[in-house]
Amino acid sequence: MTPKPLAMDECNLNTGFAGDEYCILPPPPDKGFQLHIGPEDYNNVDARFLLNPGDETTNDFQGASTNVDRKHFYYRQFRSRPGAHHNIISLTTGGGFGMGRRIGTSNNLSEDSPKGGIIAPENTGVGIPLEANSAINVSLHSINTTDKPQLREIWVNFWYRDEAQVTEEVEQMFQTGSTTFAIQPGQETTLGPFRCNIQGDGRMLWFYGHRHASNLRFSATRIRGEQRELFYQGLYWEEPIVLEYSSTVANVVPGPMTEGGHTGIFDMRQGDTIEWECLVKNTTDQVIRFANETFTGEMCIMDAELVGANCAGGAAGL
Repeated sequence: MTPKPLAMDECNLNTGFAGDEYCILPPPPDKGFQLHIGPEDYNNVDARFLLNPGDETTNDFQGASTNVDRKHFYYRQFRSRPGAHHNIISLTTGGGFGMGRRIGTSNNLSEDSPKGGIIAPENTGVGIPLEANSAINVSLHSINTTDKPQLREIWVNFWYRDEAQVTEEVEQMFQTGSTTFAIQPGQETTLGPFRCNIQGDGRMLWFYGHRHASNLRFSATRIRGEQRELFYQGLYWEEPIVLEYSSTVANVVPGPMTEGGHTGIFDMRQGDTIEWECLVKNTTDQVIRFANETFTGEMCIMDAELVGANCAGGAAGL
């Protein structure tokens, strides 16, 4: 299996704004579709897509899939202009946190899921269902720390699976932990541990820990009886790692100053517990609470995709 090169700079844009190189072309219509959130006219930019120096905002944009009948997808390409902190892509119906069932999440300017477009042998039957012409909501969080205006723009390609191959449907897991904490100025503390209980037998495909600028470490552990395994550790909020767990990906062993986690297929069993926590330090002169603001708000959210299992709960541990 040969990894696909990271697609970049496919649109020949010359807008004068930073990030033209992140634009990628959509899949052929019979192979997938592209979700594009951004200006239609770069010479007359809608104010919703313009972020002035020092500004930060989070709001929703609407889109739709172009499939005329029910499809499954798995491979996705996420591209965002500089300034994007996260984009959360959900169906507008279907239950779950926020709008509806999540179908994609990205916290970096460029990432492919799975990495290199390689679907591991054990995942040849996986797929995420998508009804025809599905209405889509995108929550886009942007921050401009530069001295120039920035465009808010993302391109996300969804690639269809061969319907005859799909035997296992993927479910995205999202847990907020606590939304009621208050971190005092100068205080260093741990949010959590938060826990959820695995229901069903399956495996985790990837995991990501979402946090903001006060975070020093995000860690997640699988508890199975008396056994504990640190399967995710992220140290750098500015460029957060997304760890994949499959037979084709080797992750770094986590250490005191090293990001990393489990390598290989990561199985989930009925009765397992997922525990996660965030070490944070408030270096500001104000109380930090659960909020979207990058430097004055904080979060300790876990996000993952699983097959055959999910995780219920999410309450703080004692």
